Amino acid sequence: MRLALLALVAASLVSAMITTEARPPTDWAPLPLGCAPPPRPRLDAAATAAWIEGGSSPVAEPRASTAAPAASPEPAAWELAAQLASFKPATVRARSQHFTGELEAEVRINAAAAPYPALGPDRVLPPGATLVALHYPAGSSEPVTLLAMVKRPAGYDPDGGDWEYAIVTPQGSSTHRGALPLCKRCHADAPHDHLFGGPR
Repeated sequence: MRLALLALVAASLVSAMITTEARPPTDWAPLPLGCAPPPRPRLDAAATAAWIEGGSSPVAEPRASTAAPAASPEPAAWELAAQLASFKPATVRARSQHFTGELEAEVRINAAAAPYPALGPDRVLPPGATLVALHYPAGSSEPVTLLAMVKRPAGYDPDGGDWEYAIVTPQGSSTHRGALPLCKRCHADAPHDHLFGGPR
């Protein structure tokens, strides 16, 4: 069973790498912080939990990167979780392109990220700017996972725009964080400051 689950996750990762190169259909509206391909076949809850909790996620690698917080085998409290209630909605809730494309998401921002989503070629967000995409099952009012981007001081990750990425539980614990390779790869294609615009 475990070997079959690992094979499923590996196959999904390869599929994600291949299909993210393809251009999405014209009716697929990009969501902020979203870059996954159109929905793939649904994975069961165990496979999804293994992606997030087991450290073999196609969405993120376990905590590790230059200048990132120290690696930890256990989820740790995300230092910005208590501030989330003060974040303002920046987008409407819409289908997310993260994970398997079956969740809905809305993006909330702190005051430092106020220019988002109206960015342009000469506008970058300052250190401290934070964007959080809350992901919900369709029709639910309770998020199941949060994806965050935090702009760090210059030099944190220069080729990644100095963004730190984090996967956060609804309870405020970070399971993965840092200059996560798959997040960086996707956001390198974003039009301005490694950020995608709002739903279209």
